[in-house]
Amino acid sequence: MLFVSIIEVMEWCVSNRPITASKVRSADPTIRADLHTISPEQKLVDVAQPTIAKVKRIPFAKIGFTLSLLFSVGAGAFLGRIVPINALDWGGLLTGRKPEEVLMEGLGRKLERPYQILVMGVDRVLEAPIGSPESFNGRSDSMLLIRFDPDDRSVNILSIPRDTQVPIPNYGVVKINAANVYGGAQLAQEVVSEKLNGVEIDRYVRLDTSGLSALVDALGGVEVNVPKRMKYVDKTQKLNIDLYPGLQTLNGEQAEGFARYRHDEEGDLGRIKRQQIVLKALKAKIANPSIVLHLPDLINIMQKHVDSSLSFDEMMAISTFSLTLKPEQIQSSSLKGRPSDPNEFRFSYWIASPDDVDQAIIGKFKTKSNSSSF
Repeated sequence: MLFVSIIEVMEWCVSNRPITASKVRSADPTIRADLHTISPEQKLVDVAQPTIAKVKRIPFAKIGFTLSLLFSVGAGAFLGRIVPINALDWGGLLTGRKPEEVLMEGLGRKLERPYQILVMGVDRVLEAPIGSPESFNGRSDSMLLIRFDPDDRSVNILSIPRDTQVPIPNYGVVKINAANVYGGAQLAQEVVSEKLNGVEIDRYVRLDTSGLSALVDALGGVEVNVPKRMKYVDKTQKLNIDLYPGLQTLNGEQAEGFARYRHDEEGDLGRIKRQQIVLKALKAKIANPSIVLHLPDLINIMQKHVDSSLSFDEMMAISTFSLTLKPEQIQSSSLKGRPSDPNEFRFSYWIASPDDVDQAIIGKFKTKSNSSSF
């Protein structure tokens, strides 16, 4: 895209050169035919013409070419400093890999092994300062178990309903979204692992709910097809959801409301579907090479709204790996189950049976008992 822009600038400079006196003279056959009959007065005018031409003839093509060359050299030097030449997959380019994929991989780090990560969107503790450890200790509004596998170039995403029933020592039978409140990310990982057949969890990421809004705004909004009228006010989380149906670009506040809306017949499952829609829209937005222009804003958002056990290099490797995948290489599903009956428990739960868990985990995620099969 950089070189396309340079070529367009050069074409514009050449095509928009001004019409000079020399062009007019050379294009007029009557002037060429009458040169031998020029009067002394005309000779005086002709002597002045080259001077005028020199003043008027501005070398726009040369200026455009020079600026383009300087821009190319500067951009190349910049990329050369942050992307070592041996970090680029030159063989992949020759065999048909997209240039933007190779560049993104060169900008980041290569993912060397599979990672299984628990991602939680948590209700921000409003009384705590933004970005402080205490601000991430709210209930997990959404939970995703994600496996990034560079061996077969795939990503598996499992959505875990927030109302899933689990036992937590010293707290009894509760909803899984309470684990982060009772014991932070460590307890949340332990509870999820125990519920899902001892699934291995390498790292965690906690994103406060206002982080989604900030991320969408930093990217200039996301395009979403809103399926129906959505209107709801949540004063505790300062949400004012007011959306009309149709394809539209949502800003941060609207995208957050769309993802968190659950006041319809689909309940928690519908909310999970909408979260996945927003994630896909974000993926499409981030996959655009112009994302580089938004890096300062994205880094600022990460510092304020994300808490994670991932190192910087791990984040870069996973991000780069994800951006180079095709849509069919990303598979998503939800933990199946059933809603509890009205009089079955004191509170409503999502009941996932052992068979439901097996269907969600076997062949998709590594557990402590099937490490050798991956």
